[in-house]
Amino acid sequence: MKRTSPGRSTLISIATLTAAGGFLADWNRTHLFNPNWPPHAKFHDALSIILGSLLGVSGLYFLCRRSGHPENNLALGTLLPAFFWAAQGASFVFPGAEGFESEFPEKVPRVKEVWVNERFSSVLMLALLAVGYVAERSRLA
Repeated sequence: MKRTSPGRSTLISIATLTAAGGFLADWNRTHLFNPNWPPHAKFHDALSIILGSLLGVSGLYFLCRRSGHPENNLALGTLLPAFFWAAQGASFVFPGAEGFESEFPEKVPRVKEVWVNERFSSVLMLALLAVGYVAERSRLA
């Protein structure tokens, strides 16, 4: 059995998390089943769950694909999940948009005075995707 390289393992793990993350994080009373959320907010939450799943599964498809051009598969397998994390991070620049701590501050950890929220996870996932891509790209070269 062929072992998966550390770079590819990182990318596959993040793509899997991207595909499942919305269900894990939002399929509960703080998000999709929150009685205080209006129907349109729930629609947008469902949209982000489905979009994350589609981008993550599509990334997995290209990362695990055996046909085609390996560099193109790697690039698409990295880029598709990155779209989700970039969009989540960029959402903070919109007027009135805030993280999970705005509604449930007791559920979001802080380091000193900095919230470890969706902004943090977006930057972390994008950084790990970059590291995984560079590692796997240099292995393929």
